[in-house]
Amino acid sequence: MATYPTEAREKLEDDLEAQIATLSKELSTIKKSLADQGYDFLDQASSAYESVKRSGRTAARFVGDEAQMVTDKAKDNPIATIAIISAIAGIGLLVGLSLLRR
Repeated sequence: MATYPTEAREKLEDDLEAQIATLSKELSTIKKSLADQGYDFLDQASSAYESVKRSGRTAARFVGDEAQMVTDKAKDNPIATIAIISAIAGIGLLVGLSLLRR
């Protein structure tokens, strides 16, 4: 003959096992959802990385071409190049002195 405490304990154990099973199912669902979202995030991040990489390559090529063009022009016109650099340095000096006096 079962006693009341034994029956209560068995009922409690059954309830806890049912709750654990339910929580386990919910946890599996949450883990799957997070995994799916993680893959979506990974795909988006990978796509953004590839886009930035392509843009960076394009920008680097453009800057390289422009730098080559400027170098060629400087070689073709050395006196004009010296005059332009001197003018820029002079303007920078004047701006620096005027800011220093304030």
